[in-house]
Amino acid sequence: MKKNIFREYDIRGIVGSELILEEAYNLGCAIASYLKTTNPTMQSIIVGHDGRSHSAPLTRDITQAILDVGIDVIDIGLTPTPAMYFAIHRLQNPYGITITASHNPKEYNGVKIWGAWGEHIQEIHRRYEAREFLRKTQIRGMHTHVNIADDYITYLQNAFSHLHGKTINAVIDCGNGSAGIVFPQLVKALDLKNVSILFGDVDGNFPNHEADPTVPENMEFVKNALKKDASLAFGLGFDGDADRMNPMTKAGVLVPGDQLLAIFAKQALQNHPGKAVVFDIKSSAGLVELLQDWQAQPVMSPSGHTYIKQNMKKYDAVLGGELSCHFFFADRYFGYDDGIYAAMRLFELIVASESTLETLLEIFPPKISSPEIRIACKSDDEKKIIIDHVKQCFAARADVESITIDGLRAVMPHGWGLARASNTQPVICLRFEAANLSDLNLVKQDFYNALTPYFDPVALKERIDLN
Repeated sequence: MKKNIFREYDIRGIVGSELILEEAYNLGCAIASYLKTTNPTMQSIIVGHDGRSHSAPLTRDITQAILDVGIDVIDIGLTPTPAMYFAIHRLQNPYGITITASHNPKEYNGVKIWGAWGEHIQEIHRRYEAREFLRKTQIRGMHTHVNIADDYITYLQNAFSHLHGKTINAVIDCGNGSAGIVFPQLVKALDLKNVSILFGDVDGNFPNHEADPTVPENMEFVKNALKKDASLAFGLGFDGDADRMNPMTKAGVLVPGDQLLAIFAKQALQNHPGKAVVFDIKSSAGLVELLQDWQAQPVMSPSGHTYIKQNMKKYDAVLGGELSCHFFFADRYFGYDDGIYAAMRLFELIVASESTLETLLEIFPPKISSPEIRIACKSDDEKKIIIDHVKQCFAARADVESITIDGLRAVMPHGWGLARASNTQPVICLRFEAANLSDLNLVKQDFYNALTPYFDPVALKERIDLN
């Protein structure tokens, strides 16, 4: 296994060249040994997987390793990642893993481990490299199967029973990912009217498009359906393991996660006035303004689901979210990121308001924001060097407030800009925002000047759309 697959939030890489299938058993031994050593009273681990072509053999070998270490396996089979999170709460078992590469292309796979990130993942890597495994026990773990998907659907059906028989007027793209295990059945169970489902069959080769709905090219089928069918009012896509969803307006505009978080927050704060709402460092200043107007407690967090969840717990937040469309509801739910649950909350808002998605979004203050811009670096080491350089450039300026919880968010009189290192790839992530195009260009120019030592100036200018 390559070192680079042991990432900040999970273990993930290209199967064959980075993540070696033949080493899955040893990886499973490292994971099980780490979890058992740090949690001696642990009896069992919940194991689920997505629909990628190599998920079944990975699951088989990792399950075998867990059993050989003497830990029971509760096998929930092919399920969305949120169903594994749901199983942890429903079965009152705090240990779980999912074999998935989320939104990555079909060549990727990996392991998400509930409660393990950062240094925990690196300790698993150390154990794997050193072959520091617990010895096989004479008493092998027990392997049981639980159909958690049906329980999960029933739970959601009950939680949203007030939507039964309602007309939704939406096109939903499951992306051939594991949302197809649950979402079409939930629509049927609730008898939702005029819901068109695309690519609900699970296919790990993703024959229609990659399962990342935040990328406009992947939502072309939804966009075309909205254009052709006058009865459809909005669209929505799930990522590969359904822990994210991204809506699209009738006009074919993808809704940024920070704007969607605002309309979720408005509803949640009616039931929990004054509570905290957590958002990632990439989010718009418009969200902060709204939360302040609503007398909520705005909490800016580093990007990443583990940081959002940590800060939600720390500040007793009612809701959390990211620009990338992870949403964490502690209001009427368990506080983890669940794209299917978030989709149902959006349906609920549209039905209750008797309005459109566009109208709901009108509460958001007018800002001109760039999308998240991702620029590849030569290596993980280089991306860190670049971000350190950008921090130094802005640190010398008296007119800049530097927020450095995750890269650099430089707040200036004419707007703000962000440069941060991706936690999952050798990539730097940029975003810019201002009140008007002229000020936005000033923000971009400031970051362009800081970044030109490391990139081709012409290509960089084009990538950040600097006028």
